[in-house]
Amino acid sequence: MTNKRRIFHLITSLNIGGTERFLLTVLKNLKSKYDFSVGYLKERGYTADEIEKIGITVQKFDFLSLVRYLKSFKPEILHTHLYRANIIGRIAGRVAKLPAVISSQRSIDGWKNRFHSVIDGATSIYCDLVIANSAAAADILAKREKVPSNKIEIVYNGQEEFAPSKEALLPVLTVGYVGRLHKEKGVYLLPEIAKALSMKKPEFRFVIIGDGPELGNIRSKINSYGLKNNISFLGWQENRGKIYSEFDVLILPSEEESFPQALLESFAYGVPAVASDVGGVREILEDGKNGFLVKKGDVSGYAAGILAIAENNYCYRHFSANALAKASEYSVEKMIRSVDSIYERFLR
Repeated sequence: MTNKRRIFHLITSLNIGGTERFLLTVLKNLKSKYDFSVGYLKERGYTADEIEKIGITVQKFDFLSLVRYLKSFKPEILHTHLYRANIIGRIAGRVAKLPAVISSQRSIDGWKNRFHSVIDGATSIYCDLVIANSAAAADILAKREKVPSNKIEIVYNGQEEFAPSKEALLPVLTVGYVGRLHKEKGVYLLPEIAKALSMKKPEFRFVIIGDGPELGNIRSKINSYGLKNNISFLGWQENRGKIYSEFDVLILPSEEESFPQALLESFAYGVPAVASDVGGVREILEDGKNGFLVKKGDVSGYAAGILAIAENNYCYRHFSANALAKASEYSVEKMIRSVDSIYERFLR
């Protein structure tokens, strides 16, 4: 019989993404202290298997089964993640009369219309705190969703592994992309950026890590531009440390971001970046210091930024060292301490 305090996590789906990685990291680092269980509403996904590997139960719920479970399990905290789980979890937590409900906002969610925002704001009265992972996300919660500012707290993403900064460019300029291949990530621009780059520097490599609905379109355009031999598609890779060491520059052409984990990861391996100036990107990427900020959708701007970073080894060492220094401000230990502090506050 355990005497650990019970915390239940509810998430929309357990696929591969920043929110899912955040949840898994919290569970791994705090499972010895708390009695965790996890529920999801839509898709089980890869992360569910990873959670079960560390001995934590994962179950699927609809609203009624969720309410029954909460009344039976009686968690002292319900922590919800992603839009649908936030809404359903808040209402279910209210019905089950739980002591504390915490939600997470880890994306900008530009797809939301006024109805979604009104529902988000209205149900926020049923939660005690909303954790944002950037100042940009916190600002949206306050302005768009009308969540009271005293209910919002920022906990930045954390990085676990770090490597020395890089001393020199690779023999062939290598640009990497890491993330979901979805439209909001701006991945439809990758072939255009590669084409623009090829006109200035014919010898280069583009490495794409990830999967998603835009994969076929990206492949087709790459082939039509005659760049097939320059581009490698490696699918999703869970252990990315060695892969980052084979990048010179990370490209992040997103339409929206809160606090991109791929950017933090690349910096932790001394890899500077060129990224869209959206959301919370500028909270970690300092223009002209550890990379370049580019107006969203500016293909020539992305290519110019890549070439500026790779101008020579002296410039590159400067960008790489600054990238690593910035990443060191965001450790997993710091993130976990912040989350644990929040839990302890509501368990007093």
